[in-house]
Amino acid sequence: MIQVTEREKEILNLVRTGTSSPTELAGKLQISQSGASQALQKLAEKGKLVRKKHGREVNYEVMAKGYDSDDLYFLFQAYNSLSQVWAYLMSKKLSREELDHARQARDTLEKILAKKQR
Repeated sequence: MIQVTEREKEILNLVRTGTSSPTELAGKLQISQSGASQALQKLAEKGKLVRKKHGREVNYEVMAKGYDSDDLYFLFQAYNSLSQVWAYLMSKKLSREELDHARQARDTLEKILAKKQR
């Protein structure tokens, strides 16, 4: 079983009550946004939170019970890899058509991964 610290339990409780972004968490805990982001990422890696990205905004939700930690690790890695590929593509000079194709591929992969989370 994955262990969480008292501070991580406090963070999980804040997320349960609606604090879902690193900025909100930083404000409530009086820590830097970077520190809040790292704490949330660590809990996501432990399978306690799910990371949801909407455009440039990242939010976290408490993981529903009944998920296998190996599946969660795979999903976390898949989302992370997808984000890295997208960032790389954004640094390239793509035509509008190429960018549209890349966006469609990204959206399709995100939908597939979202189904795997349910």
